[in-house]
Amino acid sequence: MHTLARHNLPLLSSHGPREAGQHVSEFLAGTRVTSDDRFTRPAQVGGVHIGAFSIAAIAFGAAATVESIGSGDHTVMLLCLRGSGEMRVNGVVIPVRSNHGILVRPVGELKAQFSHDCTRLVVKMESKVTESFLRSDATCFELSNPGLQPWLEYIQSILSSPALIDAIAKDRRVSERVEALMATLLQRTCLPAICDDPVDLAVSRDLRRAEAYIRANVANDIDLADIARAAGVSERTLQASFMRHRKVSPMNHLRNLRLDLARERILSGATVATAAFDSGFGHQGRFAKYYFERFGELPSSGAKTPLFSS
Repeated sequence: MHTLARHNLPLLSSHGPREAGQHVSEFLAGTRVTSDDRFTRPAQVGGVHIGAFSIAAIAFGAAATVESIGSGDHTVMLLCLRGSGEMRVNGVVIPVRSNHGILVRPVGELKAQFSHDCTRLVVKMESKVTESFLRSDATCFELSNPGLQPWLEYIQSILSSPALIDAIAKDRRVSERVEALMATLLQRTCLPAICDDPVDLAVSRDLRRAEAYIRANVANDIDLADIARAAGVSERTLQASFMRHRKVSPMNHLRNLRLDLARERILSGATVATAAFDSGFGHQGRFAKYYFERFGELPSSGAKTPLFSS
């Protein structure tokens, strides 16, 4: 669903970790990239500077470790659009999940590991923009939070317009106006929504194992017993953990991931029947019902969605 193709940023192609780190550093703080995997295809990095803000779109195409080697008084917002990973900030380990974001103010260490398929946007901003809101080193949030949408949609509008990106680079007054609206939306809508509805970081290892198993088998024929077995807990314990931390049952969580996968394939040109079957749905009628409940439209509409839709 979330792909770099949905913005119009000029992309820098990197053919190895060192070059990728140099490209990321052009838009964010000094960055070192290491990888145990070969870069089988070029990594892609694009970005734009807007006053107190810098935005970078990043997709390496290989599992990689990213480490900040710069210093400065800034806040980082990571928006994970696809894939997964793990971030270590100020000694705290934070899971990175698809369709979630992390807001951090690094004081010391900032290091992260990302899966080969991880696509992310990173917004670096001067801490003066966020200092009255942040109450902890790290706050996690869901990109589907309605309060974030004005901010996220404005970012998307910028990244989707080559003419605006060019004007920002060439005209200081344009850059200042865009920066001012970014700051206003961040402070008036985005940060209050994040602070009012943060995602609990204290999820158990069992829940993380269950979610990893579900992601790895999203299109396969699995049931609650399979998930509980992979997590190493009873079905009752797993149900309770999901409802407490995710506000949804394990099987509904699986269904939502399948619907997201089906939607991505439909928007990429697959037929509804193919997308449903490849995403683990065997009954077309129920698939259409669930699809409408989640996205507010029938799968046959094939309507495109914004970059940050859930």
